Amino acid sequence: GLLPSTEAIIGVTERHTRLRTVDMFSLRPHYAETLRLWREKFVDNRDAVQALGFDEVFHRMWELYLAYSEAGFRSGYLDVYQ
Repeated sequence: GLLPSTEAIIGVTERHTRLRTVDMFSLRPHYAETLRLWREKFVDNRDAVQALGFDEVFHRMWELYLAYSEAGFRSGYLDVYQ
């Protein structure tokens, strides 16, 4: 996939439309907290996930993905803006 930078999005938008960015707000801390809660719920519901037919590899893969993503947002390596 492609994750364009905010600068790239703003540049293309301003060159090709009459839209202008007047403010940006980072949702990074909210994403980190949401990912933490999702991971906790996922771990707490391990048996229900397994009952749906998902194996241990699936569970570890998703737990790692959620933890890695949370860490990325907490550290500032990942960010998302509105």
